[in-house]
Amino acid sequence: MEYTLKDRSFEFSETEVKHEVIKIGEPEDDLFEIEFKLTFSYGFLNYSHNFIWINQDIETLLEQMKKMDEKNYGTLSVLSPGVSFAYLKDPHDENLYEFTVFMDTGYINSYMGTESKLGITLIVTREDIANWITSFIKS
Repeated sequence: MEYTLKDRSFEFSETEVKHEVIKIGEPEDDLFEIEFKLTFSYGFLNYSHNFIWINQDIETLLEQMKKMDEKNYGTLSVLSPGVSFAYLKDPHDENLYEFTVFMDTGYINSYMGTESKLGITLIVTREDIANWITSFIKS
Protein backbone atom coordinates (compact mmCIF):
# COMPACT_ATOMS: atom_id res chain seq x y z
CA MET A 1 0.00 0.00 0.00
CA GLU A 2 1.23 3.47 -0.85
CA TYR A 3 0.61 6.62 1.18
CA THR A 4 1.56 10.13 0.09
CA LEU A 5 2.24 13.23 2.16
CA LYS A 6 1.85 16.24 -0.13
CA ASP A 7 3.02 19.77 0.39
CA ARG A 8 0.19 22.19 1.12
CA SER A 9 1.02 24.06 -2.11
CA PHE A 10 1.47 20.89 -4.14
CA GLU A 11 -0.07 22.40 -7.29
CA PHE A 12 2.87 24.83 -7.38
CA SER A 13 5.71 22.97 -5.65
CA GLU A 14 4.91 19.44 -6.86
CA THR A 15 6.64 18.30 -3.67
CA GLU A 16 5.66 15.11 -1.87
CA VAL A 17 7.00 12.23 0.16
CA LYS A 18 5.49 8.80 -0.15
CA HIS A 19 6.08 5.43 1.31
CA GLU A 20 5.04 2.10 -0.10
CA VAL A 21 4.95 -0.80 2.33
CA ILE A 22 6.50 -3.72 0.50
CA LYS A 23 6.30 -6.37 3.18
CA ILE A 24 5.24 -6.73 6.79
CA GLY A 25 7.05 -9.52 8.60
CA GLU A 26 5.65 -12.13 10.93
CA PRO A 27 5.24 -10.97 14.54
CA GLU A 28 7.75 -12.31 17.04
CA ASP A 29 7.48 -11.22 20.69
CA ASP A 30 5.14 -8.37 19.62
CA LEU A 31 7.75 -7.06 17.15
CA PHE A 32 7.60 -7.21 13.38
CA GLU A 33 9.56 -5.73 10.50
CA ILE A 34 8.12 -3.28 7.99
CA GLU A 35 9.98 -3.12 4.69
CA PHE A 36 9.10 0.00 2.73
CA LYS A 37 10.22 2.19 -0.14
CA LEU A 38 10.52 5.90 0.69
CA THR A 39 10.27 8.28 -2.28
CA PHE A 40 11.01 12.00 -2.45
CA SER A 41 9.28 13.67 -5.42
CA TYR A 42 9.62 17.23 -6.63
CA GLY A 43 8.32 17.89 -10.10
CA PHE A 44 9.76 15.47 -12.60
CA LEU A 45 12.54 14.34 -10.21
CA ASN A 46 12.14 11.36 -7.88
CA TYR A 47 14.49 9.60 -5.50
CA SER A 48 13.62 6.31 -3.79
CA HIS A 49 15.32 3.96 -1.37
CA ASN A 50 14.17 0.91 0.57
CA PHE A 51 14.32 0.83 4.37
CA ILE A 52 13.33 -1.58 7.13
CA TRP A 53 11.74 -0.46 10.38
CA ILE A 54 10.16 -2.38 13.22
CA ASN A 55 6.68 -1.63 14.50
CA GLN A 56 8.23 -0.06 17.61
CA ASP A 57 9.67 2.67 15.37
CA ILE A 58 6.14 3.75 14.44
CA GLU A 59 5.05 3.72 18.09
CA THR A 60 8.14 5.78 18.98
CA LEU A 61 7.31 8.40 16.32
CA LEU A 62 3.71 8.69 17.48
CA GLU A 63 4.88 9.09 21.08
CA GLN A 64 7.44 11.72 20.08
CA MET A 65 4.75 13.65 18.17
CA LYS A 66 3.36 14.69 21.54
CA LYS A 67 6.40 16.99 21.77
CA MET A 68 5.03 18.88 18.79
CA ASP A 69 2.28 20.26 21.04
CA GLU A 70 4.82 21.43 23.62
CA LYS A 71 7.66 22.76 21.45
CA ASN A 72 7.63 24.90 18.32
CA TYR A 73 10.48 22.97 16.71
CA GLY A 74 12.34 19.73 17.17
CA THR A 75 13.28 16.39 15.74
CA LEU A 76 11.67 12.98 15.56
CA SER A 77 13.72 9.84 15.19
CA VAL A 78 13.42 6.08 15.26
CA LEU A 79 15.62 3.27 16.56
CA SER A 80 16.28 1.93 13.07
CA PRO A 81 18.85 3.85 11.01
CA GLY A 82 18.31 5.66 7.73
CA VAL A 83 15.36 8.02 8.20
CA SER A 84 14.78 10.96 10.55
CA PHE A 85 12.50 13.98 10.76
CA ALA A 86 12.49 17.64 11.83
CA TYR A 87 9.56 20.00 12.38
CA LEU A 88 8.99 23.71 12.82
CA LYS A 89 5.61 25.14 13.77
CA ASP A 90 4.38 27.98 11.56
CA PRO A 91 4.30 31.13 13.74
CA HIS A 92 1.23 32.44 11.90
CA ASP A 93 -0.83 29.23 11.79
CA GLU A 94 -0.23 26.84 14.66
CA ASN A 95 -1.88 23.99 12.74
CA LEU A 96 0.82 24.09 10.02
CA TYR A 97 4.34 22.73 10.21
CA GLU A 98 7.44 22.73 8.10
CA PHE A 99 8.06 18.99 8.17
CA THR A 100 11.36 17.69 6.83
CA VAL A 101 12.04 14.05 6.05
CA PHE A 102 15.71 13.07 5.90
CA MET A 103 17.34 10.02 4.35
CA ASP A 104 20.82 9.28 5.72
CA THR A 105 23.16 9.20 2.71
CA GLY A 106 25.73 7.11 4.60
CA TYR A 107 23.08 4.49 5.21
CA ILE A 108 21.91 4.66 1.59
CA ASN A 109 25.41 4.22 0.16
CA SER A 110 27.13 2.02 2.75
CA TYR A 111 24.47 0.80 5.21
CA MET A 112 26.24 2.78 7.91
CA GLY A 113 24.48 5.59 9.74
CA THR A 114 26.10 9.01 9.40
CA GLU A 115 25.10 12.60 9.97
CA SER A 116 24.98 13.44 6.24
CA LYS A 117 21.42 13.79 5.09
CA LEU A 118 19.30 14.21 1.99
CA GLY A 119 16.05 15.94 2.90
CA ILE A 120 12.79 17.30 1.58
CA THR A 121 10.59 19.83 3.37
CA LEU A 122 6.81 20.05 3.15
CA ILE A 123 4.27 22.41 4.67
CA VAL A 124 1.61 20.13 6.21
CA THR A 125 -0.75 19.84 9.16
CA ARG A 126 0.00 17.85 12.29
CA GLU A 127 -2.93 15.58 11.38
CA ASP A 128 -1.39 14.90 7.95
CA ILE A 129 1.89 13.92 9.63
CA ALA A 130 0.14 11.59 12.10
CA ASN A 131 -1.88 9.94 9.34
CA TRP A 132 1.22 9.44 7.21
CA ILE A 133 3.10 7.82 10.10
CA THR A 134 0.25 5.54 11.21
CA SER A 135 -0.34 4.40 7.64
CA PHE A 136 2.90 2.36 7.86
CA ILE A 137 1.16 -0.19 10.06
CA LYS A 138 -2.37 0.22 8.69
CA SER A 139 -1.22 -1.10 5.32
